[in-house]
Amino acid sequence: MEGNVYLRRADREDVEVFFRWVNEPAVRENSFNTEPIPWESHRKWFEKVLADDGVRIFVLMAGDVPVGQIRLTAKEKMWDMDSSVDVLYRGKGYGKKLFELLVNEVPMGTELVAEVKRNNIASQRVLEGLRFSKKENLEMNCYEYYKKVGMQ
Repeated sequence: MEGNVYLRRADREDVEVFFRWVNEPAVRENSFNTEPIPWESHRKWFEKVLADDGVRIFVLMAGDVPVGQIRLTAKEKMWDMDSSVDVLYRGKGYGKKLFELLVNEVPMGTELVAEVKRNNIASQRVLEGLRFSKKENLEMNCYEYYKKVGMQ
C-alpha cells in the first residue's frame, strides 16, 4: 500500500473518476446491473447522491491519489454498502483498508450490509476476513454480509 491512506467525503470534483470506476469492466460484471452507465445518467445520479442525506459517499485516498470508493445508503435500520477499488490498485490490500477506515466514519452500533454476487470472490474474502456475517440470498442469487460496527 502506498502513501498515507485515508477516507474523505466525495465532492463534485470526483464525478469523472467515479464515472471511470463505475464503467470499468470488472465493476460492471460484479454489479447487479451489468450495463455500461452513460455519462449523463451518471452525472445526474452523482449530483443526486451528493445532495441526499440518506447517502454517504467516500473516496479512498493513497496520498493524493484516489484509489477507491465506498457508498453507504440508508436502508431501513441499516446502511447498505457499495464499494470498488481502482483496477490499478486491486490485490494490494486497499479493499480491506476501505472497510477498516469506514468504521471511523459511522457511529458505534451502526449496522452495515453488503450484497455480493456469488462470483465476486475478492469482495467475499475481504468481508469474511473482517468478520462480517454471511447469509445466502436465493432470490437475488448473492450473499448478504452483515456487521454491527464495534461488534466482533
